[in-house]
Amino acid sequence: MLRGLGRLRTEYSSDTHDIATEFYNPCLSESKEYDRITGFFSSSVFHLTWPALKRFVLVNGGKIRLLCSPRLSEPDVDGLVYGYQARNEESLAEALCGELQEMLQSDYGDATRLLSALVASGHLEVRIARVADLASVRTKRMFHDKVGLFSDREGDSVGFRGSLNETYLGLSPSGNIESIDVWPSWEGDRDSERVINARARFDRLWAGDIGGVEVFSLPSAVREVIERIADDSTLVDLFERSATQLQPAPKAPPAVGGNRLRRHQDAAVKAWEANGHRGLLSHATGSGKTITGLYCVQEMVSRGLTPLIVVPSKLLLEQWERAVKNLLGYRVVLCGAGNDKWSSGHLVRAAVEQRKPSTPYVVIAVLNSAATPGFRAQIRPVVSQVGIIVDEVHRIGSDGARTIMDWLDAPERLGLSATPERANDPTGTAAIYDYFGGIVSRYSLADALEDGILAPYTYQPSWINLNEEEQERWDRLTEEIRRIYAMAQSGDAPGTFADRLKMKLVTRARIAKGAAAKAPRAVELVARTFRPDEGQKWLVYCDDQTQMREVGSALRERGIPSWEYHSKMTGDPETTLRLFEANGGIIVAIKCLDEGVDIPSASHALVLASSRNPREYVQRRGRILRRAPGKTIAALQDVLVLPNFVVESDPTLPLVFGEFARALQFAEWSLSRSAVSLLEQKWIDIGLPMSRLDEMRESGLEDDDNDD
Repeated sequence: MLRGLGRLRTEYSSDTHDIATEFYNPCLSESKEYDRITGFFSSSVFHLTWPALKRFVLVNGGKIRLLCSPRLSEPDVDGLVYGYQARNEESLAEALCGELQEMLQSDYGDATRLLSALVASGHLEVRIARVADLASVRTKRMFHDKVGLFSDREGDSVGFRGSLNETYLGLSPSGNIESIDVWPSWEGDRDSERVINARARFDRLWAGDIGGVEVFSLPSAVREVIERIADDSTLVDLFERSATQLQPAPKAPPAVGGNRLRRHQDAAVKAWEANGHRGLLSHATGSGKTITGLYCVQEMVSRGLTPLIVVPSKLLLEQWERAVKNLLGYRVVLCGAGNDKWSSGHLVRAAVEQRKPSTPYVVIAVLNSAATPGFRAQIRPVVSQVGIIVDEVHRIGSDGARTIMDWLDAPERLGLSATPERANDPTGTAAIYDYFGGIVSRYSLADALEDGILAPYTYQPSWINLNEEEQERWDRLTEEIRRIYAMAQSGDAPGTFADRLKMKLVTRARIAKGAAAKAPRAVELVARTFRPDEGQKWLVYCDDQTQMREVGSALRERGIPSWEYHSKMTGDPETTLRLFEANGGIIVAIKCLDEGVDIPSASHALVLASSRNPREYVQRRGRILRRAPGKTIAALQDVLVLPNFVVESDPTLPLVFGEFARALQFAEWSLSRSAVSLLEQKWIDIGLPMSRLDEMRESGLEDDDNDD
């Protein structure tokens, strides 16, 4: 029965879900009736549904009512009623009979015989609907959005609405990008109401009782052809004969160096291709953006382009170099981070102009080198032969790097980031979206956790207060911010106050980030839960070098060794990471770990840096959620800066909202459901109503990260 399928998703999207396998086939297998409004229908859909259809028909004795609206459909060589513009039964019959004959003569003739047998036996009834302009908006939406209703013997139903057509391309993971909303009747409330309304409306449409909609049964001439086609075989025979034919022909799965693309990666590539080989991928940290990018590198090379990969740091330059060489076997020209041969030897232009398919080149450039006049001079004359891929793409929207997008008119463009948007920089964000053609694929951390690509995690929040001196500075700055904001609102030139306001906000945010009580709390938490004999690997995120050294010193005083990791460290960063991988322990670091450093075996993270920038806390969380051998669950601890009590007019309120907004998202996606209750109780304890909790939203307003 349908209810036995368990909890269905509220929505399915083909860029992240296999709609046929995860939703359509399970529902059809458990149903007795299936009512469907679709733009057009194709027997090719049987390639994906025939096992479920066989059970539906032969075991359940099921019946399908299919209402097609050809006027809304596009021409399709496989479609039963494609492109229908006929205005009378004679022309309708001629069009449908011709289509049936074409389908019989194709490679899938048995699928057409099965379709005919289902109609002839009464298991499938097809009616044609012509929707006139005078039909209501609601009625047109029923056809445009495509509605379906599965129903079982127990009276339960599952309804859905979306862009999905009843075709192979509609249901296949390798087909169109489609999405549907789903409403089980037993969920009650709005879901139950939607099912009831959709069924009542379908029944009225089926009967032709809706104004502005003309409904036709299949013409008698078409019925005669269908019965002749179906006459020589039974349904059982046709299901058996069709089983082999209806299986999609196997083809090599998309892969990079032996690494098969996951479903979300494959869907992202298809979305990028459908957008003219341009677009942004907003994919969670740890979900495989590099592999997806490398596949697009392969594709660019196959089309005669030289890929240009732009990265923000030396670390990422070296990682991409290793990946390109080891997984693709291509030659690499490095630009920046100590690699300067390109500038004197014209190596970049030479790499683009070389024409040996057996030895393709990839140019990898650090962002600040790509922004130089010398780099522009080599690329610009051959820019039509270049495809650009930008990792951590939010970086290219900065004031210093944005000019690259003004002149680098590459025909193919791909941007990669967990969060392409730039906090507090709508101009830079708009420039990125315009250059790359917007986000074509989203894959959130919640998606990656649900799909098992990232490790599940526990979350434990704790809190500290600002000390008296810090609180005084916070309050003083808050008053100054209010005055500047008031002057900006009332003055004739509000833009003149923008820089002053931002500076004050940044200064205030740093008070919370550097709160004196953070280091002692960090040491307390580590001392309580760190188990070196279990091979634990901890990352402690600090705000700046001062805080990092305070934490490291306090740990040493407790007899707990740790490594520092930052951009100005005197030791070798690679050696530090290798020792960490081999032996475990604790790395105390600042933001240099946010982008590019791959430590999949890290098992624990302690966050002291209270960033409200979504990019930072998404990256930090994703850093410890990567899968690794022997790692089943990750652990995340968070130190929040919160007062003991606050009122609506309290100047500490922005700090409270910022800390809770981040913490609640961490908690809600974790295994620790008690963390949500803990945060809600703290919210009440400090004097705030639960209604305000729902009003919070993520904001980078007070972020002080000048990452450019």
